[in-house]
Amino acid sequence: MTKWIFTLTLASVLSWTALTSGAVLLQQEAGVFAFEAEDYSSLTGSGWSVITTSGGTQTIPTGSNVVGDALYTHGGGSPSSFATYDLQFTSDGTYYVFTKYSMYDRSNSTPPPSYGNEDSFYLPRDLGIAAATGAGQDNDWYAQHLPSQGHLPAASETPNPNEGQYFYWDMGQFSGDSTAALTFTVTGASVENPLDVTFTIGNREGGVAIDRFVLSTTNYNASISGGNSATLDGIASVPEPSRSLFILLALVALALRRRR
Repeated sequence: MTKWIFTLTLASVLSWTALTSGAVLLQQEAGVFAFEAEDYSSLTGSGWSVITTSGGTQTIPTGSNVVGDALYTHGGGSPSSFATYDLQFTSDGTYYVFTKYSMYDRSNSTPPPSYGNEDSFYLPRDLGIAAATGAGQDNDWYAQHLPSQGHLPAASETPNPNEGQYFYWDMGQFSGDSTAALTFTVTGASVENPLDVTFTIGNREGGVAIDRFVLSTTNYNASISGGNSATLDGIASVPEPSRSLFILLALVALALRRRR
């Protein structure tokens, strides 16, 4: 009984660590790593927040093609606020970066709304770039613009106003050159010994809402047409570790300790 209590107590300690340090996402399939933008491990600064269909700085419209919730940027300029994801890779390779995101017109221009100042954010030049390393565009961070990839419908009344109704896929690229894909190289990863890395994004323009990321050793850019890709949509996101289980174990451990 004592050993059982110790095990549960240890579980409660681990649960507290998990809850305070954020989620760690584990790659489930070789060559592809898809995850939700709202499943970040930590936020630095006040430039990001989660939005839903029922609340947040902006509201996701009913009927939007978003998966789950989205991560919204509040301000723009140089990267000053960051969202960091703790990833565990189980498969080596050179990974392309695909992002599904949308826009909200913060300038309220009418008619029609223009999303020219609400359609970009920063991707890191590599995995492991620290949130505090804000060296700016074309150094540690590359600005990602939907229009530069040609995947964003024109800013017109059809199909805009968008306002989070449509989320578009885009491939990460080096700033100013939409033909040069941004890739991350992963080495030393295996199922037996996952490789721990961080993936961090930075704010650039307010009004951006990010749905999902897909890191893949296959270049799916040719599957994207007008910002849509059934292929990328069909890649399931990895599950976030269940925090409810950790909380349950902690409560059980606490109850058993009080009975001793």
